Amino acid sequence: MTVRPFPIAALTFLCSLGTGILWNALYFIAEREYGFTQRDSLLLAFLNGVLYTFVAMRAGPTVRFLERHMSARSALGLVLLVQAAMAPLVLIPSVAVLWVSAIAMTALGALQWPIVQAYLAAGRHGADMRNAIGWWNASWMLATAIGLALAGPLEAAQLTRWAIPMLLPVNLLALVFLAQFPKRPASHDAHEQARHVPPTYRPLLAAARVLHPMGYLVIGALSPILPYLFEKLATPAAMQAPLGATWHVARFLAVIVLWQTAFWHGRAASLIAAGVLLTAGFACAVAAPNEWGIAVGLFALGLGQGTIYYSAIYYGLAVGAAEVDAGGIHEALVGAGYFMGPAIGLAVFSLGGSPSVFIGTVVGALCVGGVLAVVRGFRVKVRTVV
Repeated sequence: MTVRPFPIAALTFLCSLGTGILWNALYFIAEREYGFTQRDSLLLAFLNGVLYTFVAMRAGPTVRFLERHMSARSALGLVLLVQAAMAPLVLIPSVAVLWVSAIAMTALGALQWPIVQAYLAAGRHGADMRNAIGWWNASWMLATAIGLALAGPLEAAQLTRWAIPMLLPVNLLALVFLAQFPKRPASHDAHEQARHVPPTYRPLLAAARVLHPMGYLVIGALSPILPYLFEKLATPAAMQAPLGATWHVARFLAVIVLWQTAFWHGRAASLIAAGVLLTAGFACAVAAPNEWGIAVGLFALGLGQGTIYYSAIYYGLAVGAAEVDAGGIHEALVGAGYFMGPAIGLAVFSLGGSPSVFIGTVVGALCVGGVLAVVRGFRVKVRTVV
């Protein structure tokens, strides 16, 4: 039995509020409350990304091991409960506790999302799958934008350290919606899958999977240093997190358009345009002389990243038969991007490089990734809509 749209959208929205805080507001919290330097923040982001990648790659085998003792629904519930229990630990005034809690909750998220994605796509094909993915993407992207934007008012009220503990009630409420899930994801009909997945989708998936980590490379490189970019411009503290959420809003708008249209199905051009927006947006944001320039760059970046993400998960779940392993690969690429960005930043700053060298290195990596994606994408010359 497939999961009804509302319970999975509601659970996704609630869990993603926590993700928005953990992956993005974490660096504002670390800088404000614990005095993290840029290098400290980049190192935290790097370790988060490495562990997220490893856990996501092992999501399929891990879930199959857990299913010897419990259902997939119970495994997901256990992940949510452990995250909820760990969230208040950051109130302990200890940098070590912050590191351990943040990294552990991030690793649990790498196991959580492949299970959710399996429930999302299993038993669905064609237009039904696209519609479900559209609802799901809109739910989590809106939630992460709200989660980051909330950091501004919390900062103004000097309550920043309470942001992560908010995951406790949020995850407990998510369990209410999890109870409406079947014990296991629905069976996936191989014949229906073959009918709805043309051969052109495989090279497009390969292209999207080149660009997918590039999108998170940008986010992983930018998120830890964004507070310092605003500090250089003397941006009021209460405005920094909301401005930083600009790319989330743009990504959400891109997803709405892709969800409601079919012109991009089977087209390599949409991925190429997304790669250009991603690269130009990052360069504009980090080199901007004022807040408007940062906002414009973040908006372009969000449009590009949203298009890449939607394409990657749509082609991935369609070709991958909605298995936990398909979601695991998708999330592992997220983690790979998240640790590559900070790794570049750490390498540049450790070698005494300037911010301009850092910018140039990231843009160069994006261009290489974009060229590889174009080469793969141009193998697809026929537009296919199913």
